[in-house]
Amino acid sequence: MINGNVIEITEVLERSVQGSTLPFLCRGADDLLYYVKGRGAGRRSLICEWLAYSLASAFGLPIAEYRIVEIPESMSTLGLPDFPDLGTGFAFGSLYQPNAIDLPWSYVDQVPIGVRRDVVVFDWWIRNEDRTLTEKGGNPNMLWDVARQEVVIIDYNLSFDDTFDVRRFWSAHAFCGDWNDVFQDWLARPVYEQRICKALESFERACDKMPDEWLEVAPGVPSTFTPDDALRILERIDQPGFWDQR
Repeated sequence: MINGNVIEITEVLERSVQGSTLPFLCRGADDLLYYVKGRGAGRRSLICEWLAYSLASAFGLPIAEYRIVEIPESMSTLGLPDFPDLGTGFAFGSLYQPNAIDLPWSYVDQVPIGVRRDVVVFDWWIRNEDRTLTEKGGNPNMLWDVARQEVVIIDYNLSFDDTFDVRRFWSAHAFCGDWNDVFQDWLARPVYEQRICKALESFERACDKMPDEWLEVAPGVPSTFTPDDALRILERIDQPGFWDQR
């Protein structure tokens, strides 16, 4: 791992009651608060988070700031609740958003149309179904910053999904209604292809900055999901059927 921006965790404040991985709210040595996903999230989840966040940043999405964080071994002696699910060593942290609420269905139209298109195209590219929202509710994994009146994208732990369901994606994605604006626009599609290819150039750098220990589920036991698996999904951009919704 080549990463000069690792943040040491100095305090574990509480555990979230939301999200499939139930992240921990922690304070870093930089005195900022992060939602941290560690051992309990699983190696696949951590790899997906880091790679997808890195690509989303390069693509230009309004994501929460993210870091590799490190939980010191000394914390294991403090008797913190659920600490084995956090664990020690390297983990994934996204910056806490103090003025944010889960994006409601009634606020979708307040998200700029360009951002909505960007999000749905990016999620289609990385095969991320985990951004559902309809008038009946859902789990968009997007926040609405009330103070700034803007959307913040979070949670990519289920990206690079090898069981990706195309029909479910198009029936439930929060911004699926904006897809046709891109699909039918012969000028927009090549622009998105260029943006995707440009973002893909950051993939190897992201791999280099990811902790090597995430590639093993135990010493000497490789993870069942690797960056190569993610890359095979990302390279669909070069296939003629990339824009095919079937």
